[in-house]
Amino acid sequence: MSNNLKTAQHYQCPVCEQPLNPSLRQFICENNHTFDVHKKGYLNLLLAHKKNSKAPGDDADMVESRRRFLAANHYQPLADFVAEQAQQLLPESATIWDAGCGEGYYTQIIAQSNPDFMVYGLDISKPAIQAASRFKEIHWSVASSAHPPYGSNSFDAIVSIFSRVDAVPFHRVLKNNGSVLMVVPDSDHLMGLRKIIYDKVRPYDTSKHLEYFNNGFELVSEQRITVPLNLTTNEAIFDLLGMTPHAHRLPIDKRRQLSEVASLTDTACFKLYHFRKSHQSQDQIS
Repeated sequence: MSNNLKTAQHYQCPVCEQPLNPSLRQFICENNHTFDVHKKGYLNLLLAHKKNSKAPGDDADMVESRRRFLAANHYQPLADFVAEQAQQLLPESATIWDAGCGEGYYTQIIAQSNPDFMVYGLDISKPAIQAASRFKEIHWSVASSAHPPYGSNSFDAIVSIFSRVDAVPFHRVLKNNGSVLMVVPDSDHLMGLRKIIYDKVRPYDTSKHLEYFNNGFELVSEQRITVPLNLTTNEAIFDLLGMTPHAHRLPIDKRRQLSEVASLTDTACFKLYHFRKSHQSQDQIS
């Protein structure tokens, strides 16, 4: 077992909720529930009855599309901004969980920019974690953010970038006064792309953002980030589309129309919210 896995201190058995401790190439709890460490270095802690499908989350093609787009550094200004905010807001040796980390692009940049952080990445998609596991200094696991396999009061911060957020489990695993850094699309995100694929474009409704953590958390700040995009190939345009919810509901005729677009100039517009855990009890959070 790698030294990195030996330092994993916060895993909790998904069966009985007792601490999981490393032993050779396994993690084991006091009730002898064991979980093997995959040869790529990650843990699969997603129980069968916690899955919402046979293969939940992004499939291998979706993961590869996102990996290709992000590897071209189109969103690097956003990743750098989140890493800088983490450095400014958190203790020097903070323990961080990236909830819904995907293939690990943002997780890795946060970890590289803050080498004293202990960073955990989790995603419900096995192909995503398999791709992420190439970054060996991060503790990776396949699991659900709705049922995170971590002990209570484990983390100084949770990062959620375009991912599902769950107030109750987030509150449980955060330390007192712990932070959530949540990145979501702003109202005018990718207007250029949306004007191609929709006949009528409406701004995103951002009012729901503040409702995600309306109990058990307080809003500390919100910031807007804009990232200019200049995509010069149709493949890059479709890779971008694949990272959005629009890909799942795009009609065939609009997909055909987009396939004829050779380049795209657009602006990615984001909001970064900083929430802080309050001292409400779990039964007060909904």
